[in-house]
Amino acid sequence: MSNFSFNTLQNSIYEIYYDTPEYINKIIICQSIIRKYICNKNNIFYCLKSKQITENFINEISGFHLIHNNPITKSTWEYININIIKSTYELTYSAKGQHLSGKDLTFNNWNISNKTCKCKNNNNISISSYRLTKVCDIKNHGISQNIINEINNRNKSFEYYSILLRKELNNIITYYWCIIPENYYIFNVNKYNLICKYNKQNKVIGWQSKYYNIIFSMSSQLWFNFNFDDIKKYIVQSIDININNKLLTYADINKLINL
Repeated sequence: MSNFSFNTLQNSIYEIYYDTPEYINKIIICQSIIRKYICNKNNIFYCLKSKQITENFINEISGFHLIHNNPITKSTWEYININIIKSTYELTYSAKGQHLSGKDLTFNNWNISNKTCKCKNNNNISISSYRLTKVCDIKNHGISQNIINEINNRNKSFEYYSILLRKELNNIITYYWCIIPENYYIFNVNKYNLICKYNKQNKVIGWQSKYYNIIFSMSSQLWFNFNFDDIKKYIVQSIDININNKLLTYADINKLINL
C-alpha cells in the first residue's frame, strides 16, 4: 500500500511539473539552441566569421605584407587560405599549387575553388578560370550547349569559390575574403544564353553571355565578369593593408626567430 501511494504521488508530481508551461518552454528553448548549433556548425559563412578565423585571416594577410609589397595572387592565396583554416578545421584535400580546374582544397566536407582578383575603380570585377580548348577555339568555334556542359562537368568537384578580392587606392590595399556558392547566378552558366562574339570584321572571336565570356585569342580562357555589388553579401572577412617600403628581409625574420 505504501509503495502504491509513493508511486501515485511520484506520478502526480511528474505530471504536475512536466506538464507546466514553464517546463515546456524550457524544452522549446533547449531544442532551439541545439538546432541553431547544428545549423551553424554546417554553415560555412557562420564558421568563417568566427573569432578564431578572423584572427587567423588578419595575421596571415598582415604577415605576408611584412615582407611583400606586391598583392596576394592565386598561388599564394591557396597556401594562405590553408593556413587560415587548418588550426580550426581538418584539411582533407589540397591541390598543392597544381593548375588544374576544379577544387583546390577540402575542409569540413566543403569543397573549395580558390580565386583572386582586383576590383576596378568602377567596381567591376573579372575573374579568369580555366581554358576550354577541348570544346572551342579559333578553328573550331564549338557548340554552345557542349561548352556549357563542359563547364558544368569541371565545376562538379566543388561547391564554393573562396575569392580574395582586393581594392587598391594609393598605398592602401583592402582585401575582401568572399565565400560564394558555385551555383550563384553570376557563375551559373545555365541561367543565361551563350552566343558567339564577333569582331568588327564580323569574325567569331569567342563566346559571350551575361556574366561570362570565352576569348579564343587567350587560349579559349573562361572569364567571369560582374560587379562588387553582386558579391558583397558574401564577404566573410576584410582587412586594410598599408603598403610601405619598410619591409622585413628573410635575414631579419631568421634573426627574430633565433633571438
